[in-house]
Amino acid sequence: MSLLIVSDLHISGADDPLYFSLLLILRERAVAGDIVVLAGDLFDLFIGNKPIFIQRYSDLFAALSEAGKKGVEIHYIEGNHDFLIASAFRGIIGLTVHSHDVNIEIEGKRFYLAHGDTVDSRDYAYLLMRAFFRSLWMKAWIGLTPGKYLDKIGHSMSRKSRRKKPVSSSSLPLHRREYLRRTYRSYAAERLAQGYDFVILGHCHDLDEMYFNIGDRLGQYINVGYPRVHGSFLSWTPGDEKVQREKLPE
Repeated sequence: MSLLIVSDLHISGADDPLYFSLLLILRERAVAGDIVVLAGDLFDLFIGNKPIFIQRYSDLFAALSEAGKKGVEIHYIEGNHDFLIASAFRGIIGLTVHSHDVNIEIEGKRFYLAHGDTVDSRDYAYLLMRAFFRSLWMKAWIGLTPGKYLDKIGHSMSRKSRRKKPVSSSSLPLHRREYLRRTYRSYAAERLAQGYDFVILGHCHDLDEMYFNIGDRLGQYINVGYPRVHGSFLSWTPGDEKVQREKLPE
């Protein structure tokens, strides 16, 4: 069995090459007994259970159903581009949607996995916005708003966000990149000290990895990075000493 982790694909549409990579992971790489974690921001936009998104990505829903039926356990952690999605994926065998994080234990090894958008506790503006977008008021508004308008508004916001935020951490000023690394590594160290063996995060698009000595244990922190630039996802198989990077299938 294997643990496979994918996040931050930011798929822009059904013709996006990374969409086909995701389908191949689910249909060919994942086999019975595997655990797949979709750790947020798979899409540039997927909000609620609107038919416009479900129809656009119908092949993914089919692939998830096929994977679940053949015995693959799937966990979808919501990100900041795909949220309030539990009802959209309801009914798919073997799939659970999580709003923040998930803990997994395999043969005595403990994994902590999260999208990572709440790691920086000093990013008050983002945290307030995150809480607003997940509020009861926002849920009601999304429920009443036609999907085509959500799609239009969401893509407009995504374009503005991309203009302000570099696509990968390597594009950031050095002081900002160092701050992010310190913040994420410190967060990971805290989780490892709680008894986890592996901490896996995404969101910041930083291809980072670090090992920590926790008593007589060695803990690993690894960030998925930005697959559109780095071309990889993560995997672990019992017996492996560390989570590995694998090339995205094409």
